[in-house]
Amino acid sequence: MDLFSSAKTVADAAKSTFNNESDKVDKGKVAGAAADLLGAAEDYGKLDKNTGVGQYVDKAENYLHEYQASNQSGSAPAAKPESEGKESAAGGADYMKMAQGFFGK
Repeated sequence: MDLFSSAKTVADAAKSTFNNESDKVDKGKVAGAAADLLGAAEDYGKLDKNTGVGQYVDKAENYLHEYQASNQSGSAPAAKPESEGKESAAGGADYMKMAQGFFGK
């Protein structure tokens, strides 16, 4: 998907939501488009995936791709393994809450 169509997909979803037509939004498709936009921002901004804001952009992009895949298959996003540590798991929960709020779940 190119960036312009990703941006249009996200903008159309926002427009539908503001017009109280969120039931018409394909949340999986929007998640994928948003992930593509974040990936492009990460690349063009030359963000480091391991430090600073780049690590959060990378995590959000990955979560959105997982959401997209799970939304298409009808299952929940894959859980993070326990071996990643409590700090990482707590951060992941925050991302999930933010994304769920965005998608109205």
